[in-house]
Amino acid sequence: MNSILLISAIIVLTLLPCYLLRQVKLTKQTLAQSELARSQLEKMITFEELNNAPYTPKMRVMIEIHDPLELAKREQPLTKYLSQLAPELIIKKVYEQVAAEIEEGLKEKQVNAAITIDKY
Repeated sequence: MNSILLISAIIVLTLLPCYLLRQVKLTKQTLAQSELARSQLEKMITFEELNNAPYTPKMRVMIEIHDPLELAKREQPLTKYLSQLAPELIIKKVYEQVAAEIEEGLKEKQVNAAITIDKY
């Protein structure tokens, strides 16, 4: 009984350091890979380029008119009848007119902007 216990203890004490050495080796490999990836990223992104060209985020402003047909009817009484025949055309024209007015207002304030109408 004692010999089995002694043999088991020797096996455990032999396998435990082997397992720990394997874990240390895997950790070193992972660390080496991450250092390699870091150095490659540093080569791709130079700090001089970041300092010379400041980052300016591109942002958009979205305007949604909740009831374009009502707006068109309020502005032009004739559209009351046309909106029944071609509502999509009236809606498109409302958005084009709003975009033109916003663009005109921005030009008065000397703002360089591009106005586009996207259908979603």
